[in-house]
Amino acid sequence: MCLASFHDRYAFGFFRVGDVRFPRLLLGTSPFVGASQFGERSMEYYLRFYLNPGNITRLYLESISRGLNAIHVLGDPVIAKAVVNAVESSGVRSFILATINARNLEEELSLCEAMRADSIIVHGSYTDFMKEGLSSVLKKIKDRFGDIPAGIATHLPGKIIPEILDISEVKVIMAPINLKGEFMEPNVDSTLRAISESRRKGVKVIAMKSLAAGKLKPREALRFISDKVDGVAVGVTSTRELDELIEEAKKSLGPSSAEEADRRTPL
Repeated sequence: MCLASFHDRYAFGFFRVGDVRFPRLLLGTSPFVGASQFGERSMEYYLRFYLNPGNITRLYLESISRGLNAIHVLGDPVIAKAVVNAVESSGVRSFILATINARNLEEELSLCEAMRADSIIVHGSYTDFMKEGLSSVLKKIKDRFGDIPAGIATHLPGKIIPEILDISEVKVIMAPINLKGEFMEPNVDSTLRAISESRRKGVKVIAMKSLAAGKLKPREALRFISDKVDGVAVGVTSTRELDELIEEAKKSLGPSSAEEADRRTPL
């Protein structure tokens, strides 16, 4: 299937990871699996989305139609299929940042191929507790996908980021950061220092949990993180939330004039 260019349809800014033009804003998929950080809403989201993946496809189609055709996809076949269905139905290429758990590596990397992932990161459940095997996993990603931007997610950014910055294969880090300081373990200060050091060394940082599991509105959340990270993935559960996110992101994360010129220049 021939799809329209991702860059031609994407409405926000970019940052560079090597030769790859990486989107500053991605739709997140944590709500779709009923992730635990959503508390009592987790089961509601699980029933609404994971057990009814057509709702994922419909919401992502709405996102694509509004110029947010970039998505962070958790490495789950149900989520992956729903996203691929949306991409194919839209006729527009998406930038896909995929997460793998690195438990069934061959199967997970095959899923990334099926999604046509543009970047792959290793989930925090692996990164935070099995650092000794991380280099091997990242090298296997490189062997299979070439120079695709690879990296990690972590739930312990203040501790883990300083420990992995010397791993050459880590080009992208996904870490929690938000105005309330929630999920920024082991504490806010160490998290902010680690993120700053990562960026100083040229390793890009993508924020997650920036809305503090729905406790913050996009306006205050994005304005807080906009100068502290390179990009952000934000989950939404309705078109109303999607519109609110996009309205603010166009102010906080929209393209500069230089990026607009870069957008029109092929890599």
